[in-house]
Amino acid sequence: MDALGDKLAIGQEGLQEILDGLANRGYRVIGPTMRDGAIIYENIARLEDLPVGWTDRQDAGQYRLERRADAALFGYAVGPHSWKRFLHPPVELLWRAHREGDGFSIVENEEVTEPLAFIGARACELRAIAIQDRVFLAGQYLDKSYKIRRDRAFIVAVNCSQASGTCFCVSMNAGPKVEAGFDLALTELIEEGHHLFVMELGSAAGAALVRDLPYRLATEVEIAAAERVVTRTRDQMGRTLETNGLKELLQANANHPRWDEVAERCLTCGNCTNVCPTCFAPQLTTRLIFPAPSLSACVAGIPVLRWIFRTFTAAACAVRRAPATANG
Repeated sequence: MDALGDKLAIGQEGLQEILDGLANRGYRVIGPTMRDGAIIYENIARLEDLPVGWTDRQDAGQYRLERRADAALFGYAVGPHSWKRFLHPPVELLWRAHREGDGFSIVENEEVTEPLAFIGARACELRAIAIQDRVFLAGQYLDKSYKIRRDRAFIVAVNCSQASGTCFCVSMNAGPKVEAGFDLALTELIEEGHHLFVMELGSAAGAALVRDLPYRLATEVEIAAAERVVTRTRDQMGRTLETNGLKELLQANANHPRWDEVAERCLTCGNCTNVCPTCFAPQLTTRLIFPAPSLSACVAGIPVLRWIFRTFTAAACAVRRAPATANG
């Protein structure tokens, strides 16, 4: 078998077999698809589920889909969804309590979730997942449910073939080429009537998946073409960001009036929390669920379940500057 880091070449039929192989291994296969005028992440099974021949145009306050001149499967920039909602869901049962006489017992949530396979993850998205890994897995307190999902996830990454008007991954050294955190990485090539993918092996799990697939070693010409795709995308960045001294600048201006200006426009809709791929600020809420046919039955003594959920809210991430006080 070829070593990790080796470059292989597969056609569209090989990519379909990857989807089939993941599904046959029990994975929930999630990838880009079109819905409500946007490219979002949802369950997929066939290549036809992908945004074939579509691209997106993004700039300040603008997002729209347009037809491409070819049948690219991944010919778009990052859309409005993120993989966070699958690894760190917006609503999650943490535990429940059973009433027993004058007290209650705690039952931790042990729900078994199917393993997740992400198709089409980009370099900036993998960097975002790495940040959440640091928060949930590398600190003093480990998030068990996140670890289970993360350990079982399979990632098929894609090197970006185009940048949007709002992309600036080059400034952050976070793309457009994926460098780590993937099982398989694809670069889509559509040149001179040929449509194939240069595929890099990133893990033992990735190598095991493609072992029986129709592939061959990529040629030097194909590898060079894949590198040109990344270089072209790197030159297309719609934005740049000066990062030298950025951390110190932000920390020195924690009480800057600009934050109040932003907060005054906030509608508390929660969209920023849902879209941001790295936001991890949860809010604990309690929900009472009465497993009884009527309220009178509950009053008569049928146990009340108390479920604790973790939910994202705008309030959890709202940018507010506390007024100064005499006590600081």
